[in-house]
Amino acid sequence: MEMGVIKISNKKVIDDLQAKLTLRLGRKVTQQETLDLCLLYATRNFEDILALAESTPSLSPEKAQKIIEKFQKFKNTPYDKKAKFPRAEDEEIYSF
Repeated sequence: MEMGVIKISNKKVIDDLQAKLTLRLGRKVTQQETLDLCLLYATRNFEDILALAESTPSLSPEKAQKIIEKFQKFKNTPYDKKAKFPRAEDEEIYSF
């Protein structure tokens, strides 16, 4: 059965897993085969997947409304372009 295109939000993770499988198996593993193996594993370990899904935060309409309200409250706050951030990721995200 063929499915449509699926967007992978964290492509690096699937690429890393595919590379590890290729190295360990000593043969080229396709992205499709990697995803098929992940689905097979997830099906066999459903409780683990369920626990992981339950721990993932979700966005409810109430949470979305709070985010919008905070944005509205601070949208006219001037941005300090000379600001320094403690984490390198923050520096990369917020500096422009």
